[in-house]
Amino acid sequence: MALRGLALAFLLVLVPLLLAWRQKDPAPNDQGEGKEAETCQRPRWGRGLRLAPDQDNYKKNEEVMLSCPEGSQPSFTHVKCTGKVLSITNGKPVHREAWLGRDSRGVWSHVQSSVECVDVLQVAPGTLEISSTSIKLNWTCKLPEACQQIWARCRLEEHSSPPCEAEEVKGEERLQGWKGTFTCPPLQPFTVYSVTISLPPSTILYTRLLRTKEMVPDKPEKLWLDPSTGSLRWEPLPSCKGEIIGYQLNITARRAHDGSFLESKQVLVNQSVTQYMPPHQMPGSKYTVTVRGLTAAGAGAASLLEFQSYVSGQPLGPWPGSAVVVVVVLSLLVPLSAGILWFVLSRKRAALPSKAEEDHYTELQTYENLDNYCVVKETLLAEEGAGKDGQAGEMLPQPLPVLEPSGDRQSSEGEKMGWTSKARY
Repeated sequence: MALRGLALAFLLVLVPLLLAWRQKDPAPNDQGEGKEAETCQRPRWGRGLRLAPDQDNYKKNEEVMLSCPEGSQPSFTHVKCTGKVLSITNGKPVHREAWLGRDSRGVWSHVQSSVECVDVLQVAPGTLEISSTSIKLNWTCKLPEACQQIWARCRLEEHSSPPCEAEEVKGEERLQGWKGTFTCPPLQPFTVYSVTISLPPSTILYTRLLRTKEMVPDKPEKLWLDPSTGSLRWEPLPSCKGEIIGYQLNITARRAHDGSFLESKQVLVNQSVTQYMPPHQMPGSKYTVTVRGLTAAGAGAASLLEFQSYVSGQPLGPWPGSAVVVVVVLSLLVPLSAGILWFVLSRKRAALPSKAEEDHYTELQTYENLDNYCVVKETLLAEEGAGKDGQAGEMLPQPLPVLEPSGDRQSSEGEKMGWTSKARY
């Protein structure tokens, strides 16, 4: 037992001496390992990391600049090799390469594991809020030292044409701190805008095209009843506040004399339809029609039209200008024609004798001119006979009748006349 104790004590004294002698007089192989410790191989760090200068080996204390793709930055801006150090890995001594890294503040510290490209600023998709008039997002800066000069802005991307003209937006804001909320100024619905967060002079940290949500459309500007076809017509709506997906018609019928309800009907048509033929209408009814545009956000304001039906049941719409002219002309011609006809008839009535006057005139001719008629008749017969004997041109003198008072005839006719006619030959 004593001999074992002496041997163990001898070994404990001998081993430190041998280690000290080996360090003072290293072997040729050990000198080669020392030279290798003065260099470092190119590190295999995060994806996308760029080194300048880019080479396979770097000397001890040689500074290397690091960079990342646009929108991200490395956790250290510069690194340098410090040689190889002995470390224990899985219970075994292992030589590894050691590096020092300098951050954005200029402070050097040991690189513990690796260097990664980190997004300077992050916008969580779940925090993005989009309405019909605004865009809002929450941002977080991963490298507070690099977020002191960050700017965010909104811009109009799609320039629309009339009647959907969108105004340019001038929304720009400097972000403060390491997190916050950026809100665009009032925007127009159903319009594409770009949201950009950048680090001057030209580093883009975040950019995205976003469309504001839809709103209900405006009401149709014009709604009328086509008198030639009897169909309802309206002007199509532009897709300024949202994509027009159709139109909604509500037709209500009431009795014209007392306004009591008869029936109601709702009709949906697609966006390409701008007219509708109403069903057969009941005579003496008053109809109220409303037309609304539809988008994904719902129905917009309504245009209103009221009309009455004829007795035949056909719709009575607003009269066209030609119909008004015809009515006015007819209303003037009818009284004028009646006046002319009355004037002609009155003149004709004044020119002709009445029935009583005509009968009296005939009676006078019968009794007063009876003797004259006989004389004239005999004269004409004589002329006719002379003409037959070849003496048509000679006229025989005829005695004139003499009027004498008659005392023999006391009849009622003689009393009336008072005179008789006798011919002397």
